[in-house]
Amino acid sequence: MKPKTLQNSSTCVGPPSTIQSHPLTKKQYLALESFSNLPASLRELTYSAWLNTPSLQALYTDPLPPARIANILDPLPPTCTDSLVTYSLLAPNQTTNEFLTPILAAYLSTLLTPPPDPRKQRPFVTECEICQRTWIPLTFHHLIPRGVHEKVLKRGWHTEDQLENVAWLCRACHSFVHRIASLDELAKEFYTIEKLLGREDVRRFGEWVGKVRWKAK
Repeated sequence: MKPKTLQNSSTCVGPPSTIQSHPLTKKQYLALESFSNLPASLRELTYSAWLNTPSLQALYTDPLPPARIANILDPLPPTCTDSLVTYSLLAPNQTTNEFLTPILAAYLSTLLTPPPDPRKQRPFVTECEICQRTWIPLTFHHLIPRGVHEKVLKRGWHTEDQLENVAWLCRACHSFVHRIASLDELAKEFYTIEKLLGREDVRRFGEWVGKVRWKAK
């Protein structure tokens, strides 16, 4: 049997053109089929949400107790088991729950692991996140400016664990970012590198300065 595609799945998502032109591999299809049928709170779980939501902390622990694992996996539709059997992934006498339990445990363990301190990631950063120059010194830009941290927490714009998120920028791009928005605007609207790059003026500046070849003295 040929691997199924997302187009044939009852959990079909995305525009038809995308689905038709990108058939899924066997592993991708099986992952999508099982993941799409997990509880929404688990599918959408992030470390920040878990850290700041007591009900999620009560619901998802590491490790999960057997009863909770059963509550998550038992409602999966029979098609998940059918797919595992079709692709000969189940060992003799192995149940679907037994097959998926270590996968679920690894997934949850990864989600509940605190992310590394962004400020300590400099050794792994190779370029400015805006202009992509690799040969120039970098500085860290607080995506939520330190000058408004107290206001951010008081007004509930972000949670405390997000305050130290940074982007690694060259001095030119760092200065440009602080010219185009106030501290409040940066904190409320442009608190990720993706949101900054969503601005046309930021992209244009990055493209221009990226062509400049001088180095800092």
